Amino acid sequence: MKYCYCVALLLALYHTVVTADLSHWRIPRAPRAAAHRLPYNVLLVLPDKESNNDKFGLTMEKAKPVIDIAIEDIIKQQRMPPNWINLTYHDSRYWEDTSLAERWATTGVVEAYCERRLDAILGFADSYSLATVAKVSAGFGNGIPILTTAGLTSQIGSKKNYPYLIRMQGSYRQMADSIYQLIAYNENPIVNYNLNTKYKNLVFMYHDKRRAINRQLITNASNGDEADSVVSSHCYFSLYAIKNYFAEQGGYFKEAWKIQTPSVAFDEELKRTKEDVGEWLKIASNYANGGFLQLFLDSIIWVIVLSENSVF
Repeated sequence: MKYCYCVALLLALYHTVVTADLSHWRIPRAPRAAAHRLPYNVLLVLPDKESNNDKFGLTMEKAKPVIDIAIEDIIKQQRMPPNWINLTYHDSRYWEDTSLAERWATTGVVEAYCERRLDAILGFADSYSLATVAKVSAGFGNGIPILTTAGLTSQIGSKKNYPYLIRMQGSYRQMADSIYQLIAYNENPIVNYNLNTKYKNLVFMYHDKRRAINRQLITNASNGDEADSVVSSHCYFSLYAIKNYFAEQGGYFKEAWKIQTPSVAFDEELKRTKEDVGEWLKIASNYANGGFLQLFLDSIIWVIVLSENSVF
């Protein structure tokens, strides 16, 4: 699957390239706004090391061999000549600090542009770095295209703010649409409503360090201010997309969630007891329908504990 994505990325880049004389290569011609001479300078931005910060395990070491194979295949198929691409690498240092990776990623992209080795960008393991770089690089020259398999958050779907961002895997908004059609009460359904469970009382219970009910307060020793450097989780961004999509459809959820969306966030990486989870479930149950079923407590706790090492 990763190999397929990489081939798609490189083919997308290939279709933006024009050289002085490639008449002996089998390259389909298409209208282009501007010409470009080889080599094509591509920067790969990924963390050098694996860490718990990246739930998808995207690293430079894993990506390099896949990209090399894709480049070789394009040359073997005579789509492009040898040495058509100049690939350079930049460590986003996402493994070191989630809140500072945005800085390191942006710095690396700016340096590559100043050194005239930036025609396109691949990679990214976190949405924060991707969003910042996509905004900044859109102002470089005629704009720098960014191709990524990350960036699932619905917030970076704006073509006005991120005009050259290409997301190869879609976004959480598409997932939200599927969930809406499957479980949400809808006054004006557009699909077979018999398949819908027609739920009204919904509550979000998810992992997120920033908003966790069991969050450990971290203070700055110099001034006592609470550190606000914890980034939002993939769980939060996926549920944010669901909440917005449900409300956009109008009707029941737009009114029910006007003031507050019922939710309980917790940090699944901190130690917790059965009693802790039981209390959180009571809160969630009261948000949803005002009731709590002790009968299902043990089984629900078991499922949540199993989610400790998952993405959500």
